[in-house]
Amino acid sequence: MKTLHRIMEGFLCVTLVATTFAADEKPAPPQKFKHRVTGLFQPDRVDDLRRVVAPLSDVTLVSVDFKSAEAVFNYAAAKLGEGKPEKALEHLDNLIRNASRSTLGIKPLSATPREKLTPVEISVFGLDCKACALVAYEAVARVDGVEQATVSFKEGRVAAMIDGTKTKREALIDALKKARVELSAKQ
Repeated sequence: MKTLHRIMEGFLCVTLVATTFAADEKPAPPQKFKHRVTGLFQPDRVDDLRRVVAPLSDVTLVSVDFKSAEAVFNYAAAKLGEGKPEKALEHLDNLIRNASRSTLGIKPLSATPREKLTPVEISVFGLDCKACALVAYEAVARVDGVEQATVSFKEGRVAAMIDGTKTKREALIDALKKARVELSAKQ
């Protein structure tokens, strides 16, 4: 009887320990994270971002600030990062890139304060659709030092916020020319 009693005590201890560890391993609840969004080159792209994020089961879009090209997302970093919270941003970027056919992406927030960025505007013409605007946007956005860019084919304008220590207006003009975007004579 003593042996049976010890076996039962041992079983009870193992059960309590297992239950305690299982309780400690509950996944962290979703949290809000702010990230920079690439591909927000005109206001209607905010709706495109909403459509892309809506079907994602582990991510919700809380808010979007078009002017700063930043958005707040709600997700559990450990779950999204497949057990590695530090990988969550990379996984979110991959999800959004895949769902948007690489027209939208996620990056960390800019390290350069907005007040230290220089605004640049370049007049263009010949952009008559969203796809043409995307080509101009991507040409400029890929230049190191460009923190944000917008394109308006209606106004014939490419605008960017740049880190003047990393790039200059001429680099943006060169990038647009390489992408075969026609520049207005007045520059």
